[in-house]
Amino acid sequence: MPRQQTRFRLCNAVLALAMIALSSSACLSETAKQLRIGTQFGLGYLPLYVADQAHLFEKRMREQGIEPVPVEIVHVAGGPQINDGLLSGNFEIGSGGYTAMMVSWDKSRNAGDSRLLGATALSSVPYELFSVDPELKSVKDLNADRDKIGVPSVRVSVPAIYLQMQAERLFGVGKHTMLDPMTVSLSQPDGVISLLSGGTTVNGYLFSPPFSQQVTGKPAVRKIWSSNELFGSPATALTTWTTVKFQRENPKLFTAFVAAVRDAMGLITSDPQQVTAIYLKAEKTKLAPDLIAAALAERNNLRFTLAPEQSNEIAEFLARTGSIRIKPGSWKDLFFSDIHNENGS
Repeated sequence: MPRQQTRFRLCNAVLALAMIALSSSACLSETAKQLRIGTQFGLGYLPLYVADQAHLFEKRMREQGIEPVPVEIVHVAGGPQINDGLLSGNFEIGSGGYTAMMVSWDKSRNAGDSRLLGATALSSVPYELFSVDPELKSVKDLNADRDKIGVPSVRVSVPAIYLQMQAERLFGVGKHTMLDPMTVSLSQPDGVISLLSGGTTVNGYLFSPPFSQQVTGKPAVRKIWSSNELFGSPATALTTWTTVKFQRENPKLFTAFVAAVRDAMGLITSDPQQVTAIYLKAEKTKLAPDLIAAALAERNNLRFTLAPEQSNEIAEFLARTGSIRIKPGSWKDLFFSDIHNENGS
């Protein structure tokens, strides 16, 4: 074969390989066309609402050198719908209970691109048991014949796990599921309606802010227990998470998301009046602004942190009771490295 022809074919081969490499590089760096965030209801999701409505997502995307993509916050009923949305490609980011995220992390550890890891913590809040049962004085008095306790999702939601932890304290190791038969999956807004109606669907509910403030002081409604008794202070209840694939293929968009959530937490501290208005609009609620402002003012009961708090005790319980197979060595095992320099526990 003539030397010139050989060189020509070699050049073509090199060019083809270069084009493949460029094409692969372009695919890897291609930014998602939108940022859909699956979420539920409650004041603990406030950083997401603030980052969206105060245009912090857009600002941080531009700083990363990418054209801002549309952001949509989608409300769903519970954690299972969040993971379904992530794995089906209907959500880019999910948010919900920290315990549900831990279980998802454990189940997906060997799932490759579908592996789920935390992006940020969102909020630390107490879950408080309110009841209209006049005979109920403590958690130990719960009676399966008369009491139905509402939680966002039975057995897996944060308040359901906290109730299991309290049951173990009261009745002993191995007895953590004793109260599970009394729990009912119900959204917090529906839980408020039930208690204020005298206990039509459930006669008790484990609320977080602002729903706990909404029922406080109402006739026949009494607070029975707070999860602060488990930890001595609020523990991280809500987090955000996503797939390894999304984070790898959209590194700048992911970095912008984390930075915007951090900015939102700063704005919550500096301008509670603005963020109160944002929350009322985001959840289309008719709650009084004063009630939201009062909840935000309770800094010892409602904290917004980028890194989680009290992870070890929660993970240890989940591992001991079989909800997760392997206990993470540290909270950092559960999250992408973007927040590893934060002060978490």
